Amino acid sequence: MEEIICYTSYLPEGTKQNIPFIELLLDERWADGRIEYPRQIHSEIGDINHKLSAKQNYEFLLRAAKKYPVTLIGIATSDGTGNIPSADADSNQSGSPWESYRTDCYIAGKYQQELLSSGFFNPVIETLLQEASRFPASMNASAWLEKMISHAPEYDTIDDDTLPILIYRGSEVCFNILDLFADELAKALLDCHQKIEIFDVEKEGNQALTRLIGRRFKAIIGIQTYVFSILMQDKKTCLHDLVAGPKYNMILDHPAWMKEHIDHGPKDYYLLIHDRNYLSFASRYYKNIKQSFYFPPGGVSPEDATQVHPAPETAAGNVPLPFPSSTPPAKQFALTFIGSYHDYRKRLALIRSYDRFHRFLAARFLRFMCQNPDEPAEQAFRQALEYYQISLDDEHFLSLFYDMRQVCFCAMTYYREKIIRTLLDAGIQLHVYGDTWKNTPFASCRNLICHPAVTPQEGLAIMERSKISLNIMSWHKDGLTERLLNAMLCQSAVISDRSGILEDIFIDGQDLLLFSLERLDELPALVTELLSDEERLWEITKNGYEKARQNHRWNNRAEAFLRILEQRKSKPPLQATGYQTCNAAEQRGI
Repeated sequence: MEEIICYTSYLPEGTKQNIPFIELLLDERWADGRIEYPRQIHSEIGDINHKLSAKQNYEFLLRAAKKYPVTLIGIATSDGTGNIPSADADSNQSGSPWESYRTDCYIAGKYQQELLSSGFFNPVIETLLQEASRFPASMNASAWLEKMISHAPEYDTIDDDTLPILIYRGSEVCFNILDLFADELAKALLDCHQKIEIFDVEKEGNQALTRLIGRRFKAIIGIQTYVFSILMQDKKTCLHDLVAGPKYNMILDHPAWMKEHIDHGPKDYYLLIHDRNYLSFASRYYKNIKQSFYFPPGGVSPEDATQVHPAPETAAGNVPLPFPSSTPPAKQFALTFIGSYHDYRKRLALIRSYDRFHRFLAARFLRFMCQNPDEPAEQAFRQALEYYQISLDDEHFLSLFYDMRQVCFCAMTYYREKIIRTLLDAGIQLHVYGDTWKNTPFASCRNLICHPAVTPQEGLAIMERSKISLNIMSWHKDGLTERLLNAMLCQSAVISDRSGILEDIFIDGQDLLLFSLERLDELPALVTELLSDEERLWEITKNGYEKARQNHRWNNRAEAFLRILEQRKSKPPLQATGYQTCNAAEQRGI
């Protein structure tokens, strides 16, 4: 259907006629009845405007009518009132007289050019001023009309709800995993009736970003992107300060490692963070960030990943997932790990090249990390500073912690190797993927089965064929990652090192199995006992799948993001209390 059909009792039954936009603008009665829209309408104009408290259907119809012709079809009424029920009972069509007036003023401001060109602007304004005079606070009513006509900030607050959400993609990091996140979030937001624009930085280049200058967006989202720190030619003006709309950078590593990009970000800047420790860290140390939100990635099932790069008019979004079958499916692999190998010894060599002060501090920092491997890195760093009686303000703490990042990478890669060694030494066969594993000191171990590297989509197929998927956190001590959720949605049982959030949202021993880095000697028994008990294995697999299916897919994250947008101007900044990895690239300019 390439037209809008409005069923109305204001025409004789069976009468069919087209209606020009200006007539629709001048007579809201045509929105009283049932309305049929083209299937793709939401991807083109967004959802109803939730910033309005009255006449939402009518305002939505006007936006749609700018895209498609409107046909009226007369029908008989069954209740004798002359009206027929609205198609969207949840949207507020009438509202109080004051809210209706506010909406009328907004519509007059939005379509004032159409009113001017048709000669109806003055009559409409006169009618609204007469209506304003009937309110007790008539001066306030007149002032509201003036703000809407002049497109004052109050107008933008309402109108921004109708704008598209811009999502950046175009990163080849980790086999395009960041692009997969961007695509899945885009599909899920489309499912939530949002208008989406996707900008592929890799394909279009930084220079093309200047096309966005002067535009407004409901929100701008990047997935661990550098683009928010891009400067104009004067090397002072942030490009995204010239693009209206809140900017959200989804950080998947420790926020300290993104220091250079976050420090030089735009004014209207927010962080989406998957670890509650990191949330507290960012809230304390990044004074230029307006607010940080706990926002982990969603999981992806094999069904979800069938469409990689969504086109707004065709994206299907998250498909419904079935309940798990009563009997476990056949699995090809007993235990797999989708992750790469990095040699911690190379990090140690870098640390040894530091000057004396940094070398001694780094050594103490590393010692504390290895002594307390279940604690956040920043806590170990504070202990190292205390050991040397060094006192720093927040700015210098962040700067020095960033300089010490190789220590964190060293500890992370050391424990990844130690976990794998522990399993192999216990005689447990492990399947790994990628050429990096050929460079391990234990590459010749017959229990280490090396396969070619896989894309994120191919990794899902591996998980689907695995009885158990091993998850190793990159020192995210209170974080939730996509690898774990993906495995659950692929109906693979998960074994992971501990994280505070995992213990809060899942039940250890029922939804997954957790182990401590301080007690790695217990890990082999966890694996062998689970593999030997098919009934328990399948019970944990089903429980994890069901919790991930209900609560941790990208449609859940899209709904959470829209709640963040809704609350952005109505709540004070989050004050987090108490509570990896990629180096920040050089700041780039246009």
